[in-house]
Amino acid sequence: MAAQRDNSIRMPTAFDEVPVAVAPDEGELVRRLSAFEADAWELLFQRDFQRVYKFAFIRTGDASAAEDIAAEVFEEAARRIGGFEFRGLPVSAWLFRVARNLTADHLARRRRRPVVSLEQAGIDEPLALSDLDSLADIGRAMECLTREQQEVIALRFITGCDLLETAAAVDKTVGAVKLLQHRALRALRKRLEWRDGERV
Repeated sequence: MAAQRDNSIRMPTAFDEVPVAVAPDEGELVRRLSAFEADAWELLFQRDFQRVYKFAFIRTGDASAAEDIAAEVFEEAARRIGGFEFRGLPVSAWLFRVARNLTADHLARRRRRPVVSLEQAGIDEPLALSDLDSLADIGRAMECLTREQQEVIALRFITGCDLLETAAAVDKTVGAVKLLQHRALRALRKRLEWRDGERV
């Protein structure tokens, strides 16, 4: 029996290197995306899919939902690229804004449903579950944070967004992002220093 070609996308893990390169001419990339040039969309996908997936996973704790959200972000981008106005920021800032909204919608729908464990998520891709659990551990630690703080921490430290990109994604000033980041890190530090009421 002939071996089947594996066309699936390997899902990222907590330890994968996050690509953060910006196209030399982001405005030109937007033009090519608007013209639906296949290589431009491939570049965008290769550059940002992992980052969007990680953002969705750290917010949902659900590998399957994160994959769906990441795919939906790119579908939405393809639908709306004609109305996208380039303002000097990477297209990824816009993608994260879409991801932020889709993730919030998913979490709102899920509030009254039972949470599915990672083992029940039906992951078919060659993924090291221990790596995914590490990212899930980060997500659980972040439960003490506000939604905005979680988003800022996920964007800054999980997906590798810079301050400007994060500010554009969450629709806040750089100063506000810095304050959210500072407060979030302080809260996380306190949470990690204490376990079961005892100092670790």
